[in-house]
Amino acid sequence: MIDLEEFTRAHWGLMRRHAYRLTGSALDADDVAQDAMLRAVEMGPALERVADHPEWLCRACAEAALSRLREREPLRPDDFDLPDPAQTAAPGANGEAAPLDAEAGWPGVALDFLFPLQYMTPEQRAVAALRDGIEDGDRVAAAALGVKMQEVFKIAEGAEAKRTRIEKRWSGKAALAPAGDRERAERVFGRFVEALGMRDKALLQGLLAPEAELVVRGERRTGDDFVALACAELLGQMGERLTFSPVWLNGRRGALIWTWRARRAEWMRCGAVAVLNDESGVKAMKWHLDGHLLRAIRAEAPRPA
Repeated sequence: MIDLEEFTRAHWGLMRRHAYRLTGSALDADDVAQDAMLRAVEMGPALERVADHPEWLCRACAEAALSRLREREPLRPDDFDLPDPAQTAAPGANGEAAPLDAEAGWPGVALDFLFPLQYMTPEQRAVAALRDGIEDGDRVAAAALGVKMQEVFKIAEGAEAKRTRIEKRWSGKAALAPAGDRERAERVFGRFVEALGMRDKALLQGLLAPEAELVVRGERRTGDDFVALACAELLGQMGERLTFSPVWLNGRRGALIWTWRARRAEWMRCGAVAVLNDESGVKAMKWHLDGHLLRAIRAEAPRPA
């Protein structure tokens, strides 16, 4: 008989990764993975007769994700947003993050893969994620969607056409391609974080591309002047004493922002920003203030001066 505790431990990372690719949401990914595992528990002894457990779980995950995706509209082509950040250990690749607890790590997905999925229909997103994530993904997608293979191929064509349009629309303006460890790009990021620490609107504006994009609390700011002002305002709301820890988010540079709580004499995480820059300036960023996401981003806490 299958040991369900060992079964969950063996497959939990795969489920979280797949669920995150499907939903782009850290919170939804946990819920979807839990739904898939609950279905496995409910199978009871019948689970032993499943030939390929990872494939079965990926299908269960896709079916659970589809119900959530169908409750919200995909982004429109002229909308800009970034998915919830997943912490990665290095630039670019779909790397594994440092663990959140003793048993489960949070697997990252590269931004340039995940970004276009936000604009796809639920069916297109499911097919794209299954095709990329598992062997024979077309067959699994047909089962999850309850359609024939010919329909899966048609959905895949639509997904690829959508990906091409979105990359053409945003890749140049949002610097979606990983900057890697190139020295000039790293210097741009370093100067930008320094300017954040100084809360200097003029310095920030000088480092932003003219068409810079910022998303915070679901609102979008466009243009270097407006984005610089919004950054300065956000930092002012976070407190007087701030420090910044560099982190990798979806293979891109970001910063975890800490504030000092004088009453408790400790640092607390008050925000995180994913920064999309190339070698000339900052093109786009998303400011995260959600407590659930911030707890999932790990960096060594700063020490009091």
